[in-house]
Amino acid sequence: MTTVYLIRHAEAEGNVYRRCHGQYDSLLTPRAYEQLPYLAKRFESVPLDAVYASDLFRARTTAKAVAAPHGLNVEIRPALREIDMGDWEDLPWVELPRIWPEEYAVWRARPWDAVPPHGESVMQAGRRMLDGVRRLVQQHEGQQIAVVTHGSAIRGALTIAHGSAPEQMGEIGWGDNTCVAKLEFDGTDKIEVVYENDASHLPQELSTFASIGWTDNKGVPNTPQIWFRRADPMDEGDADKIVAFMRELHQNAYGTDAGLDPATLLADVERAQRISPRSCCFGCLEDGTPVALVYLKTWYDDEPGVGLVGGFCIDGNYRGHGLSGQILGQAISVYRMLGKDYLCAHVASENARAQGFYHKFAFEPRGEYRDENGLHYRMFKRICID
Repeated sequence: MTTVYLIRHAEAEGNVYRRCHGQYDSLLTPRAYEQLPYLAKRFESVPLDAVYASDLFRARTTAKAVAAPHGLNVEIRPALREIDMGDWEDLPWVELPRIWPEEYAVWRARPWDAVPPHGESVMQAGRRMLDGVRRLVQQHEGQQIAVVTHGSAIRGALTIAHGSAPEQMGEIGWGDNTCVAKLEFDGTDKIEVVYENDASHLPQELSTFASIGWTDNKGVPNTPQIWFRRADPMDEGDADKIVAFMRELHQNAYGTDAGLDPATLLADVERAQRISPRSCCFGCLEDGTPVALVYLKTWYDDEPGVGLVGGFCIDGNYRGHGLSGQILGQAISVYRMLGKDYLCAHVASENARAQGFYHKFAFEPRGEYRDENGLHYRMFKRICID
């Protein structure tokens, strides 16, 4: 009999930023690094002969926490990767039904049948991952191993392990980040699922599901989600909205918008969009209502590898509704695609609200910056994947 502990990775960017991250390689969140000691403690007294992980950062970093108390190295196996989401990779979830309404409707109604364009289905991912686990079982007959992998791949694999039909996949549900399934293999084909989706080692305040408001096991958060569209500085209506958001930002940061020159702002936005059309976007509700602005100074080249934030602003009626992570996720997506290593923001020394935002998302202060608006702290967040 061979025992396999199938573990989902700790909380990652896609979980919080509400983006579709399958094989897109992303970082862990600050909460993840609070979850990992609890996962490590769970396995501290469990005899393990080997620890394996997919090659994606979020899985291999999680696996290190499991392996370290045992003095084991993490062995990497690409077959353990998450589902390939094809053309959907790194898009906000709420954007998918706008672009692929028919395909997304299948994803919601019959996820076992759904295949994202140029991607794979949950069941295909589960079968691929489980085949990889079976190869490991052959290598470790009679031993106990830990395998760190991903949510959709686990869901598909558990459906197969239970001997269930694909359409019964919904009975498996979703497991929280760092959840554990225990599988007993008799050979490679006979599998007993001892337990699944067990995150009992996590205190409630560190549960990803609890923090983002998931009310069921189908992955539906009960807080608003936004999609992003280009804010066109040459369109009168869009230009007015860009200026209005930046006026509010200035008033919140400095108590006045006297330092804002609309003509200069719009010229800078146009300049930035020549480098990336996504450098200035509105965050919109499902009906298209703009409720946030993400402006990135992509023309900034004083520091190689640094992407500078021009401004984040959320409509006052939607603050405190979980949008902050989503606008940050958009900025990271843009600058990571442009090859930047760090995201940098200049935060007014008197703007306590903004400082709280950046501290929440683990930006670190590195020096100061002064302009006509006064003193700013320079806040940095590393966004490149090691």
